[in-house]
Amino acid sequence: MRILVLTGFIVLLAGCANPISQHNAAKYHEWGQEAERARNYQLAERNYERALINARLGHSPDAGVSMAMYNLGRVKGYLCKYDESQQLLTEALKLEEKVTGPDSSITTMRLFELARLHFDREQYEASLPYFARGVPAIRKLGVETSDPIALADMLDQYAVALARTGKSQESSERKEDADMLRAKNPSKSARFRPVSYNQICAK
Repeated sequence: MRILVLTGFIVLLAGCANPISQHNAAKYHEWGQEAERARNYQLAERNYERALINARLGHSPDAGVSMAMYNLGRVKGYLCKYDESQQLLTEALKLEEKVTGPDSSITTMRLFELARLHFDREQYEASLPYFARGVPAIRKLGVETSDPIALADMLDQYAVALARTGKSQESSERKEDADMLRAKNPSKSARFRPVSYNQICAK
């Protein structure tokens, strides 16, 4: 599994002019993932920072830089470094839109990450544009079939954000969508369970 993860990141860095930086970026990315799986977010942050530095030093293609910024942005958010997190995730989204397009699966991941970052901080108005773009895109990708309960959870958050910003009719519609998904899939649970950004910050 480690070899597959490392190989996958190297593919994204394949355009690097500096092979040493390419190798270092891939290794730090792997170590960052290991630390993140262990929920050692401080260590994950350090490794992802080094992965991003090396990706940039090696003149990596935008796909590799986007992934490095996305991972670093997430763990900074988990550590409650919200401004840094938002900046990195926003830059990762802009790069990914250029690389894979505005409706790709990877771009959709970036959209929902920013939606959750704002939602978990109770910045409901700021979360709405990301939910509004992300929900139609994720439906087109077939998540309604592959992970319906995760989609229902996202729709619940979207409904709350709409309600908190005075959009009661739209909120009711999204809540009905979520309830219908759960009714159609009574024995299923969410395969994707994102980490919350409003957890107690690690010190």
